[in-house]
Amino acid sequence: MRLARHGIRNRPFYHIVVANAKSPRDGKHIEQVGIYDPIPDANGVKHIEWKENRIKYWLTVGAQPSFNHIYCINLPSRSDRREKVTTIAKYHNLDIDFIEAINKDDAKTLKHYLSDLAPPHKTCYASHYKTYELVVSNNYQSALILEDDVDFEVNIKDFLNAVQPFLPNNWEMFYLGNCAWDTSDIIYYNGADHGSDLILSKSLRPACSHAYAVSLRGAKKLLEILVNVSKPVDVALIDLMLADKIFSLSLSPSIINQWKSKDDPSNISSGSQDEPHKLKNSTLELF
Repeated sequence: MRLARHGIRNRPFYHIVVANAKSPRDGKHIEQVGIYDPIPDANGVKHIEWKENRIKYWLTVGAQPSFNHIYCINLPSRSDRREKVTTIAKYHNLDIDFIEAINKDDAKTLKHYLSDLAPPHKTCYASHYKTYELVVSNNYQSALILEDDVDFEVNIKDFLNAVQPFLPNNWEMFYLGNCAWDTSDIIYYNGADHGSDLILSKSLRPACSHAYAVSLRGAKKLLEILVNVSKPVDVALIDLMLADKIFSLSLSPSIINQWKSKDDPSNISSGSQDEPHKLKNSTLELF
């Protein structure tokens, strides 16, 4: 499900539609399930209407709000993590495409990714870069990129449906989870106005790279500018945001978190073994 733009210059309105993942953003769709007017009326109210029964139907048959595709970066040796992500996917009726992470011992592949990083961090960077290439080659208008140590909020689809209409049309990255409360003064959705604590704002410093989306435009841009990196990929991405080279949004609190602990430390950094902050309603804790 996505927003399809209509209207005229400086006066847009949107249809909430169900469409094929590879269809252009404003192209042919399967069904219209709502409308959204981002221009406030005389009372300062933005209007949104949706067909709740049809949205629920499409979610039950596998429609994915906001993103055309979901990738999960996973080392073949970590089948335990793949099983956990598969459990999450089945519970939420999501189609997750597992991407084989580049191994730190794969020197032949790594030499194609110019970077001064140490092997563990270089493999992480190269695996994310490889995923951007897939987004572009498949012409996906948007894609969610996950690492394999994630856990989802039980009500994640409800949260995404709530904030999706407020995503700026020109977003390039969108963090659904990070290792800190990442909010700025530029707010696009304040859950306090809608009975929740969610805040959608321009990204400030969204540490970690375990759960974020890219638009097609964002993926193309990252392939051009995220090169010759000398810092871990999440830090390099923050530098691009601070330099206004990529337009990124963050959702706080996180609705996708890391679940790794001291019993299952990071594959990248031996120092990243602290318990992450908890989700309100963990999917994995249901099993």
